Amino acid sequence: MVRNLHFISGLPRSGSTLLSAILLQNPRFHAGMTSPVSALVSAVISQVSAGSEISSMVSTEQRSRILRGLFDSYYSGRTEDVIFDTNRAWTSQLPALMELFPNAKLICCVRDVSWIMDSLERRFRSSNFENTKLFNSPSERATVYTRVETLAHPNRLVGFAYQALREACWSEHSSKLMIVEYGNV
Repeated sequence: MVRNLHFISGLPRSGSTLLSAILLQNPRFHAGMTSPVSALVSAVISQVSAGSEISSMVSTEQRSRILRGLFDSYYSGRTEDVIFDTNRAWTSQLPALMELFPNAKLICCVRDVSWIMDSLERRFRSSNFENTKLFNSPSERATVYTRVETLAHPNRLVGFAYQALREACWSEHSSKLMIVEYGNV
C-alpha cells in the first residue's frame, strides 16, 4: 500500500519536470513525469457517478477503496519511502485527493503566464515543418494570437491548468499547497 504519497501539479512549462529530476536525486523518493493515475481516477469517478447504470451498485466507501486501490496498484512495485505523483489535473481533484490521502501535500509549480505562452510559442516555432498536437485545426495554429487564445481557453493546456490552480488556491484545502515559482532568467 502507498504510505507516503504527495503530488506535483501546477502550470505547464513551469518546472515540474525539473522538480521531479531534483527529487529523484534522493534514493528515498520516486518522482516521475506525468502519470496516468489522474486520468484513471477521473474515469472511475465518471463510471460510478450519477448517470451511469452502475452508480447505484457502488457505495461511497467502495468508491474510496477502488480509487485508493488505483494508487496502490500503480505504485505497487515502488520501494521508495516517498512517492510524488505528477499531473496538472491534480489541482482540479484536490477534494478527492485530500479525502483519500489526508496527509498529502500538493507541490504546485507556477510561472508567469506570459512566459509560459512565450515558451510554448518558441517550441511551436522551432518545428516549422511539423504540426503539434496542441492545436486541432489550421485556424487554431494560424497566428501567434490564435495560438495563445486557443491555449488560454479553459479546457486547453494553459487555461485548464490555470483555472484548476486558482480553484485549488481558494479551496478549503489551500493549506495543503506549496507554490514553487519557476524563475525566468
